Amino acid sequence: MLKTKLFETVLRQLPRPYITDAELVAIMDGTADSRYGKVKRLLAQGKLMHIRRGLYCLTNEVGCLRKPHPYELAQYIYGPSYISLESALAFHQLIPEAVYTTTCATTKRSKTFETPLGQFSYSHLPVENFYIEVDVIKQDGYQYLMAKPWKAICDYIFCSKKEWQGIEPFLDSLRIDMDELPELSFEQTQRLVHYYRHSRVSRFLRDVQKNLNNRLSKEIVK
Repeated sequence: MLKTKLFETVLRQLPRPYITDAELVAIMDGTADSRYGKVKRLLAQGKLMHIRRGLYCLTNEVGCLRKPHPYELAQYIYGPSYISLESALAFHQLIPEAVYTTTCATTKRSKTFETPLGQFSYSHLPVENFYIEVDVIKQDGYQYLMAKPWKAICDYIFCSKKEWQGIEPFLDSLRIDMDELPELSFEQTQRLVHYYRHSRVSRFLRDVQKNLNNRLSKEIVK
């Protein structure tokens, strides 16, 4: 079995501050009971932090200097998933309020996790073409999947199940400035309508197109 000092050195050299049970088994020899005992000691010493069943985070106590990032951690807690809804809207600077729950879309059933690093909420979405309008974000050494602005907005409309009439109730509810909305192309609209195949989203996108076209017309007249 790896000696404690050597094992902790291996942990510090991991490329990310998260580790699963399967990864621990891969770098630890000995019986299942001996591995369990070592993990239990590391947890008691504060060198590992339990996030959820089968997932841990390394801490400063073991010499891990790379802080966990909630957006990156989210995909390890429950997946397949990507950052969306309020968290994505905040990331794209469309809503003014701070978002304290990391909100995600997932192909699995909707679920919420309470962890030592915060709350993570996952909402179920259609599985087919799940990753359309989703970017891979690489920032400051972290990597995570992020919904583009209109995908995040449509995810919110789909999951909120609110029968808003027109775009104004949506803008008022989330305090989004119409002028801050990004462009929405016809091709993007068709792609999103085809993905959700839901009247609530389709109606919302038609209202958006109408409002954006009216705004464009007024700007041309000026």
